[in-house]
Amino acid sequence: MKIDDKTIEYLLDLSRIELGPEETEAQRRDLERIATYTECLAALDTEGLPEQTHPFGIGGSGGEGAMDHLREDEAVNEDHAEEWTRVAPDSKGHYFRVPRTVEE
Repeated sequence: MKIDDKTIEYLLDLSRIELGPEETEAQRRDLERIATYTECLAALDTEGLPEQTHPFGIGGSGGEGAMDHLREDEAVNEDHAEEWTRVAPDSKGHYFRVPRTVEE
């Protein structure tokens, strides 16, 4: 698919960026490659395939047990607040005391 000058100017204006001639040409080539790839994807026969919102079947019609291959979400962080405040130069409870930085 060819990307014309009008489209490039529109996209540059929309994104509020300015590019030199070489950068503009590089962006044109990239956009043409993306558009060509998108056209190839649109040409694929997807008849009979279930709709998915995630490549691993996590969303959409992934079905029962679609997330079995992922690890359980477990908290692994430990509470080190007492240890850290104990070795701090100045602390109160679980908070660090810092010098005042804003004058009144």
